[in-house]
Amino acid sequence: MLKVALIGCGRWGLNHLSVLSAMRDKGLIDHITVADPSNEARSAAELADETTVSIQGLQFDFVILATPSNMHSQQARDLLSEGNHVLVEKPLGNCETEAANVIATAREHGRILGVGLLLRFHPAIIMANQMLNNGELGRIETLRFVRRTQRSAPPGGDVIESLGVHAIDLMCHLMSESEPNNVSVEGDNLDSRIALEFPHGIEAIIDVAWGASKERRNIQITGSSGSLRIDLGIHDRAFLISDGKEKEIFCESSCSPLEAELMHMVRNVKRFNENKSWTPVPDYGAALRGVRWTERAKQNRFLSRPH
Repeated sequence: MLKVALIGCGRWGLNHLSVLSAMRDKGLIDHITVADPSNEARSAAELADETTVSIQGLQFDFVILATPSNMHSQQARDLLSEGNHVLVEKPLGNCETEAANVIATAREHGRILGVGLLLRFHPAIIMANQMLNNGELGRIETLRFVRRTQRSAPPGGDVIESLGVHAIDLMCHLMSESEPNNVSVEGDNLDSRIALEFPHGIEAIIDVAWGASKERRNIQITGSSGSLRIDLGIHDRAFLISDGKEKEIFCESSCSPLEAELMHMVRNVKRFNENKSWTPVPDYGAALRGVRWTERAKQNRFLSRPH
């Protein structure tokens, strides 16, 4: 069985802990250690087998990093250098150079590196990609992503870095892992609209915001033969619009994206231990691309502001 360490037990760390606890109950992992310097965070980690201030000197099968984003790069490199497999919450780094250094460290030490772009594991996204590959929606014409949350921005948080990174990665993923030609941005740290321009004139529009009046988390894929509407809060279905009619279509799985992401990490570690091949999701090129275009979107927003 596997021993797992979770470093950082804030809001999202607690979500990790809840899913890990359910996996432990199913016998998929054996032991969960939560590490956080905060007494309050450790007290909240009631589902853990043990809590500690630091995991230094302890051994685990893999480690999840759910710490503040500015700490990810150095912490991931340190953990990988010590021989740990690591799942890093997004972003992998604050810039492409930081992210590239993390990936280089993983490859140097032959360790598994996962990046928390969990929407790739959403059952409706998996179904949408299959429909696109099968030609069921025809040629993609436009993509639209909306993630507006009522939550307040965390201290020092940037909505593109926190929410937009998922959208940027997902738009490239749905475009057959294409690289955008250009990005333009309107807005500020709390509310931004991002336009990604892809080859053949295809545009992806991304709206992300903190402090919105209501929760919205939708994707619309419009093709020449039909459109697909996805509510990211629903894990077992999507809505197909064709010939002016809308109908529900159901996914093969209803597994939450976070559970699917953690299950993928568990399978990779087990395959590694059995000396079998394993595959990171996203692959390292896509992980770097996500950081690169998130960084460009943030820079473009600031550069486009009037003096």
